[in-house]
Amino acid sequence: MRKSSGFTLIEMMIVIAIVAVIASYGIPQFNSMMQNGRLSTQVNELQGLMQLARSEAATNRVVTRICGSTDQATCNTNNWEGGAILFRDRDNNGSASTAELVRVMPAVTNGNTIRGVTGAISFLADGTLASAAMLRICDTRGAESSRQVRLNTAGQSRISKGNPGDVTCP
Repeated sequence: MRKSSGFTLIEMMIVIAIVAVIASYGIPQFNSMMQNGRLSTQVNELQGLMQLARSEAATNRVVTRICGSTDQATCNTNNWEGGAILFRDRDNNGSASTAELVRVMPAVTNGNTIRGVTGAISFLADGTLASAAMLRICDTRGAESSRQVRLNTAGQSRISKGNPGDVTCP
C-alpha cells in the first residue's frame, strides 16, 4: 500500500482558522499605520512649506506669507485642507500676484483637516514672525492622534503630537 501525501481537510481548516485570527489582529494595525503615514506626510509638507517661507523671507529680505487658499491664487480660507499658497509680498498688500507666488500646496484629498491660524502666517524680512503660530492636522481618529506644527517667533518650526486637552479637532 502507498502512503499518500498532502493535507487532510481538518489540517487545512486549522491553518485557515489560524490565518484568520492573525489577519483580524493585523488589519486594524495596518489601517492605523496607514493613517499615521498620511498624517506624517501632511505634517512634513506643511513644515517644509514653512521652512521655505522663512528661507525666502531671509534670503530675499521681503515679507513672505503662507495662507489657506482654495483657488491656489488668493488667501480665501482658514481651512487649510483646501490648499495653501506661499508668496513673497513685495508690495505688502497681503495678497498674492502671479509674480509673487512661490509655491502652491494642493488640497488634502483624504478627509483630514488642517486648522489653527486665522489669516496668513507672515515671515518678516529677517525670517522671524511677529507672533507665534500653530497649525493642527486631524484625521478621523480625533485629537489624540492629531499632529501640530508650531512656529515660534524666531521662525523655527516644531512638530508635536496633539493632546486631547489642548487640541480641538472638527
